[in-house]
Amino acid sequence: MRIFLASASPRRHVWLKARPWVQSHDITVVPLNVDESKVMDISDVSRTVEMVIGLKIESARMLLNENGGDWVGIVSDTMVEDPIRKTPMGKPKDSNQAREMLTTLSGKSHKVWTCTGILLPRDEENMIYTESADVHFRDLDADTLDSLVESGSWIGKAGGYDIHGRASKLVKVVKGSEITVLGLSKNSMMALQEILENNATS
Repeated sequence: MRIFLASASPRRHVWLKARPWVQSHDITVVPLNVDESKVMDISDVSRTVEMVIGLKIESARMLLNENGGDWVGIVSDTMVEDPIRKTPMGKPKDSNQAREMLTTLSGKSHKVWTCTGILLPRDEENMIYTESADVHFRDLDADTLDSLVESGSWIGKAGGYDIHGRASKLVKVVKGSEITVLGLSKNSMMALQEILENNATS
C-alpha cells in the first residue's frame, strides 16, 4: 500500500519510516502549498489547527485522487499555544520573530496542538485527530537564546523550536506524547497502523 505523506517535515518522514509496521510500504512525500494565513486570526488554537488541516485535506485530495489503487494519505499540522495570550504561535518569519517567540516560551509551560488527517481513496470520510501535549521550556539565558536563534534551528518550526534538534535539552514533555510535539497525532498513527495491517491481510 502506498503512503503519501503530505508534509515537508523531515522529522515526520524519518519517524514514520522507522515504524516496523510501515517498512514494507512505500512512502512518497508530497509537500502542499497552503495559505495558512486565512485562519491564523482565530484565537482558539485547537480550532485553528483543525481549520488548517481542512485546507490541507482539500489540497491533498486534489493531488491524491489522481492516483489509482490502494493508498493512504497523511496530512498534519502543529501549533504552539502562546502561554500568555493563549493564541496560536505559528512559524517564525525571521530571526527577530524567533527570538520573540523563544523569549515568550522561556521558563514556562505551554501547549502544543497537533491535528492529523488520514485520507483514503474514493473520497471516503476523512479521519481527523486533534491532540495536545504540555511542554515545559527551561529558562533561557542570553547566550543560549543567541545560540538558538543564530543556529537557524527555528526555521519552519512552530513556536521557533525543534524538540529533536537544538532545543532537545531545553524542553520536556510533561503531559501527553512526544510524537504530538513532533507533529503527528498518536491516535492517528494507531489508526494508520490498523489500516496498513488490515491491508496486508486482505
